[in-house]
Amino acid sequence: MTAIRTLLILIAVSATSACATTPELYRPGPASLRAEPVDDFDRYLESVEHYVDTNLVAVSGFEREQQVRWNLPYRLVPAKSCGSENRTGVLLVHGLSDSPFVFRDLARYLADRCIEVRTLLLQGHGTRPGDMINAQAEVWRQQVRHHFQALSEHVDRAFIGGFSLGGALATEYALAEQGSRPEGLIAIAPAWKLNGLSNYLWLAPVADAFGDFVEKEPELNPVKYESVTFNAGSQIGEVISGIQSRMSQQATLPIPLFLAATEADSVINLDYLVRQFRNRFSHPQSRMVIFRDMREPWGEKPVDKRIEFLNSYLPEANILEFSHQSLLISPNNELYGLGAPLQRCLEPNNLSLQACRELQEDELWFSAWHDSEQPVYTSRLTYNPWFGQLAGTIGNFILANATAGTP
Repeated sequence: MTAIRTLLILIAVSATSACATTPELYRPGPASLRAEPVDDFDRYLESVEHYVDTNLVAVSGFEREQQVRWNLPYRLVPAKSCGSENRTGVLLVHGLSDSPFVFRDLARYLADRCIEVRTLLLQGHGTRPGDMINAQAEVWRQQVRHHFQALSEHVDRAFIGGFSLGGALATEYALAEQGSRPEGLIAIAPAWKLNGLSNYLWLAPVADAFGDFVEKEPELNPVKYESVTFNAGSQIGEVISGIQSRMSQQATLPIPLFLAATEADSVINLDYLVRQFRNRFSHPQSRMVIFRDMREPWGEKPVDKRIEFLNSYLPEANILEFSHQSLLISPNNELYGLGAPLQRCLEPNNLSLQACRELQEDELWFSAWHDSEQPVYTSRLTYNPWFGQLAGTIGNFILANATAGTP
């Protein structure tokens, strides 16, 4: 497909998007988040709550007040029994169109292990898709800098991490030469390089002149946008360009890294992640977890002993493979977990929402997103059956590197 043809398709899709059932969803709200220093986290939370309450356009099926709370950032502090010596904390940055809700399960687990967890709300997120029209990558970077600086002044050992776009922003900060230095980096399916679409991200600013949205999807998820703006493509393209530039400038990257991804990820280029991990992140404490179909042999030879594999083909649970969005979600999650409101048919593959909901339980399987028909009916997997093991490995990584850095 030529670049010109791709541009024309993007413009055509924008022009023929479905009419919005709630027009306010697709227009910017009356306020915008800024990147301000975080001198007082409680005051920051109050400010963001006011912003979300002002800008949020609620989706149907959930109470508005609950939707406001779900989209807010938060801080979880360890119990008093954890003590106050050698305090350890981590800043977690959410992904594109997502919200801090994605870290709820991991945050609770880490706080129980005496690790303070802080999250933030990136500009343009947590309210309505229209707020992504004017979001800026540089504001996201400044938000990450301010929040990590505040965390590092509060704890003795500060780590940084993120999911998808947030993983790229966290990596970019961790590899920067200025600012407080994190003790380690946690990157969950980080947007270091995308599959397929990466070759066309440069077109997004051009297409943006012809419309705001690639497509206006029905919004059914109270904690994540389904509709995508051209500007979002432009801004994530800038972040990816920045992280690739930083990586290419250094033969080896000494920071300890925890990296996790799924082989079936429709968004992230796993081969690129594996190459960077093996060739650049040389720290002996670095770890990588890959969720994959263990019936097939792993092609990389020799296998890096720092890489662990977990099986993603679980037919007893009607799971073919793991999706990008599923990795950080516990089976007990109140929205995405097994039997929860968003677990079934939120994003069916090549099947209407209504047709998906009419399927019997044994007829519906779960997988990553696909643009081609599968042998069975599938919906995107929203939770991780291996969540407990993943969370435990992340906790061990943080505590091991916090201890290693103690004089």
